[in-house]
Amino acid sequence: MLLAACSRPPAPVAPAGVFVPVSPGEFRAAAARTVPAASALLAIHWKYDDGDEPISGRGAVRLAPPDSLRLDVGVPVVGRATLVLAGDTAWSKPGSLVRQVLPSRSVLWAMFGVVWPPDSLVSVERDQEADRRTWRVAGADGIVTTLELRGDTLLGATESRGDRAIGRLDLTRDASGAIVRAVATDVEHGARFTMDVDHRETGGAFPSDIWRRP
Repeated sequence: MLLAACSRPPAPVAPAGVFVPVSPGEFRAAAARTVPAASALLAIHWKYDDGDEPISGRGAVRLAPPDSLRLDVGVPVVGRATLVLAGDTAWSKPGSLVRQVLPSRSVLWAMFGVVWPPDSLVSVERDQEADRRTWRVAGADGIVTTLELRGDTLLGATESRGDRAIGRLDLTRDASGAIVRAVATDVEHGARFTMDVDHRETGGAFPSDIWRRP
């Protein structure tokens, strides 16, 4: 549900440039700077379309720096679903949800503008033009992720395996820089997941028990 497909393969995030190898530590430091400074509560509505019968619903997302996310959504037929990522731990109701999402944990975080490095980095390259910086990251699973940032702001991302594009993430931000829409694309499976942010509140910490498995 976190990826989406178009009728044509997604274009690269940025024109191909000259990439140079850099250390994984440099990339991880850049990724850390995309983490929001304060907790946020988002009211969202979403739509999933795999070319068969689209489904949609509403929900809430809680984000807490540096590494916690809780997603609560209403899903037709299934009812309510909850997913929690807190550091390296994860749980969900129903339990099958976490098994579906964890392989794409970085995609889910990127929908909220946060760069989550793969668990195992095989190589990291960087290309910089003016105020934009493009990172090309290869993971142990053979997937290469290309991320484009302006300063510390994520603009979008693509995923590829070999010479074949398999996914894309497009982000829309308002004048303040806050994400108002995220569209994730899975070319392989022919589905589109769109998330729109209806309302956002930032503030203090959430109660600690919302991150614990019931």
